[in-house]
Amino acid sequence: MADLSPAWVQFLLNVVVGTIAGGVTNAVAVWMLFHPHEKRFGFHGAIPKNKARLAKSVGRTVGERLLTADDIIRELHATGLRDTIDAKLETYFAQLMEREWGSLRSLLPETVGAELERTLAGLGQPVAEAWAREVHSPAFEQRMRGFVERVRGELAFLPVGAVLTPERQAELASQAAEIASAAIAEARKEEGRSARARIGDMVLRLAGADRTRAFVEKSVHEALGKAGSRTWGELLEPVSDDEMVRWLLDAARSPRAAELAVGAAGSLARGILEQPIGRVGRFLPADAASRMAAVSAPALWDWLVGQIPGFLDTLDVQGMVERKVLGFSTQRLEELVRDVTQKELDVIVNLGYVLGAIIGALTFAIGRLAGSGQ
Repeated sequence: MADLSPAWVQFLLNVVVGTIAGGVTNAVAVWMLFHPHEKRFGFHGAIPKNKARLAKSVGRTVGERLLTADDIIRELHATGLRDTIDAKLETYFAQLMEREWGSLRSLLPETVGAELERTLAGLGQPVAEAWAREVHSPAFEQRMRGFVERVRGELAFLPVGAVLTPERQAELASQAAEIASAAIAEARKEEGRSARARIGDMVLRLAGADRTRAFVEKSVHEALGKAGSRTWGELLEPVSDDEMVRWLLDAARSPRAAELAVGAAGSLARGILEQPIGRVGRFLPADAASRMAAVSAPALWDWLVGQIPGFLDTLDVQGMVERKVLGFSTQRLEELVRDVTQKELDVIVNLGYVLGAIIGALTFAIGRLAGSGQ
């Protein structure tokens, strides 16, 4: 191989030196983006030195531009979450309706159930007060009068026997005998009774309690039997509407009626807690689950979308990202940046080699031109 001329040697030397200089310079520049991690001899890597500023900038960019409420809402629409919610709600309602539910007492936590029972038990006094206010009001008396008029009209031509069947007559006669026996026993305790009452009491004692009870039961049964051939209108004709209203009002305003109202409220409260709920779907139409999902899904979606701006304001995304970045070590931060930009960093280094070679060639050419001009 023929020896190269001095000109070619000079050219190759310029190109090689330029290539090395350009590539190494860019490689050092890329290296100094991350190194040294700590300040040494006055040098400090660009990214480690500005880590706090970088964290703040990334946090601001994510919080203000990359994770806005509008972006999240658009993404939720794009992912089909709305359709998923619709399907899940329908399945959820269907499962609720087909499940066999126990009583409220078994479903609620023990502490909640005990507190609810105490609350319901405390309704006795308010119920009694509300009952007293209601039965002493003019409106209640008016309703009783309307009730009496309506019942008298509906029963005017109804035979007594249609309601008082033989079985019911026997039952009423037995109950009347029990009430009469209790009334006689209670009357015997009264002081200052008249001589006539004491004589009657002696006669009843001689007859015996069982015979007295049987007599009362037989008398009531016979009276009910005679009344069975008449209509209720005929039976109630001697009693005026005012008298019937007065009887009803006296009964409703009696202490015993208030006690019954309080007892009914207590029984209802206990029944609410103890009664098994069972399968809710038996009370509803077959398409109840889909209809409930169709009604509730839009409301749930609107509520969810409406909560996103306030949620982001409360969440402080910018601060979270900034603190997260500051928490990274310099090595971890370098890994993150290199994972994203390594290809571009390699291009920068390689471009330094290419530009260095070009500059070396240009330097040689300029030197030759300058030499020939002299």
